[in-house]
Amino acid sequence: MQRAIAAAHNVRGHTSPNPWVGAVVVRDGSLVSVGATSAYGGAHAEAAALANIDAAGTTLFTTLEPCMPFEGKRTPPCVEAIVASRVSRVVVGIEDPHAPVRGAGVSYLRAHGIEVEVGDGAEAITSLMRPYLKFRSTGTPYCIAKFAVSLDGKVGAPAQGIRWLTSALALNRAHQDRAWVDAIMVGSGTVIADDPALTARPDGVETGHQPLRVVLDGRGRIDPGAKVFGRGALLCTTSSPIAWRNSVTATGAAVLELESDDSGVNLDQLFRVLGQRSVMSLLVEGGPSLLASLFEAELADEVHAYVAPRILGPDGIPLLPDSPRFDAEPLREVELEVLHPDVLIRGYTGNWSPA
Repeated sequence: MQRAIAAAHNVRGHTSPNPWVGAVVVRDGSLVSVGATSAYGGAHAEAAALANIDAAGTTLFTTLEPCMPFEGKRTPPCVEAIVASRVSRVVVGIEDPHAPVRGAGVSYLRAHGIEVEVGDGAEAITSLMRPYLKFRSTGTPYCIAKFAVSLDGKVGAPAQGIRWLTSALALNRAHQDRAWVDAIMVGSGTVIADDPALTARPDGVETGHQPLRVVLDGRGRIDPGAKVFGRGALLCTTSSPIAWRNSVTATGAAVLELESDDSGVNLDQLFRVLGQRSVMSLLVEGGPSLLASLFEAELADEVHAYVAPRILGPDGIPLLPDSPRFDAEPLREVELEVLHPDVLIRGYTGNWSPA
């Protein structure tokens, strides 16, 4: 199962809206083949592992319950491929919460005389697949709130010429996350201050998979010539001028008109729309205003806090307003990564957790 989990991890970010799944075929304790889910429309992990081999009497390890037939499905159901292969035993990491499957895949295999075990590697697989699990259970994206902060809780000090707090090592780590998420979101303040491209560039190289760039600008403040616009960008706005929107769409970006609330673009509505567009994972790299709105709306599921060993003092911009409108909450299952001289603190937050 560890080999299957590794195979799933290797294709994370390349399978949406399908889950990233790994599968391994074993005969008499020896590895026969390894498969992983292809890009959307391609073979699923189990079918890939079983292709072009004699699987009779083998054991198949798969990180996620094999899929069942359902309306609109683009690939043959994996349960049928498994039965046809004459596999004698299937070890499933976790059940699939997708409604057409949800235990039915396991039942189908057992009804066709195949021994099925469920739960091997479940903890590690659940951690790896949190975005998919939340998306299937709520219909909305799994949200990672990412920010860099000084020791005294500041995100920068423009008056001192300080906008970037962390090292190249920490920056590269952030680009690794950009390379697998479905979308990355910022507010107008971040675009105006930094003019980011919001592309995934681990080790300085743009990856084949690039996240959808979601930009919030309710009033039309951003220059239409900003780097973030163009194909693959989604502008979310409310009462902005029509002429400005037309200038943005002329770059190739899409425009989404949403309702407004006290903080600007209605984030609850936006998350529902992103879910309808099959965005399972969302990395928010916003400034203080967007981060505050995110936590106030209880939309963040995970926090990535890059802490730099610096003290910015009174000229620094606070991470959050002096009187945030949400309750203090400790992160769950906290992990630390040392990215010398910085430290990345990761942990779960919010109300959702996998069943």
